[in-house]
Amino acid sequence: MKFSMNPSRDVSLRNDMVARELTGTGYEPVPEEIRRIAPIEKAREYARQAPQASQAVSEQPALDFVEEPQAMQIKPEQDALQTAALKTIDFEARKDKQGNVQVYKLPAGDMGGNFEVAGINDKYHPDAFKRISSLPAQERAQAAAQYVKEYTSPFVSKLPEAVQPFAQDLAFNRGMGGATKYIQQGLNTLGQKVAIDGGLGPKTLQAINQVEPKALMRAASQAQLEDEYRMAQRNPARKKFINGLESRIRNRLALFGA
Repeated sequence: MKFSMNPSRDVSLRNDMVARELTGTGYEPVPEEIRRIAPIEKAREYARQAPQASQAVSEQPALDFVEEPQAMQIKPEQDALQTAALKTIDFEARKDKQGNVQVYKLPAGDMGGNFEVAGINDKYHPDAFKRISSLPAQERAQAAAQYVKEYTSPFVSKLPEAVQPFAQDLAFNRGMGGATKYIQQGLNTLGQKVAIDGGLGPKTLQAINQVEPKALMRAASQAQLEDEYRMAQRNPARKKFINGLESRIRNRLALFGA
């Protein structure tokens, strides 16, 4: 005879009724600690070894327990912006041989302070830098990504979902005011007449919703690239960073603009 038993459900009452019907004695459940650590075959073996179960086996047909399929455990999807922020950390961070984020000294002319961890420097983000750099190396990436997400949230949360990962990376790379200006420049390129003032006001938000997200991300990327070259021309100390900045812009667009 076959009875279906799902160890994740409370079936003691049903089993007691079945056992009394077949053997005249009550059902002795397998202890919880055994059920937790042993598969159903082990539970059945335990039942055979119990005195009452042994008697029942000798007098009655063996009970063949068939385990019911367990409900599929579905993990909640990871936060898309946290995942995007981890990509930003990959862009920004220097890592050791084990792949852990390092704290490193900034080169002369960087203008971001003296030290940095995953793009978080001690000049513009002193508290976050101190906290994250003091963590064990293997914990820094997740902490830095969480900071990127929280720091840019006032800006990113106002934007359409399709451009949020791109805008999050852009805002962390060039500040929220700078990111807004590049988006505004891109909007004007796409025929939307908005002031380039770095303020994410109603007119800018309305214009953003009037254009195709991919086109806006391409136009904003082009606006930043042109601005980086202009700044390098005005300040020769920035020229040594221009190749890295261009790669950074193109990588962002390739990853988040597709």
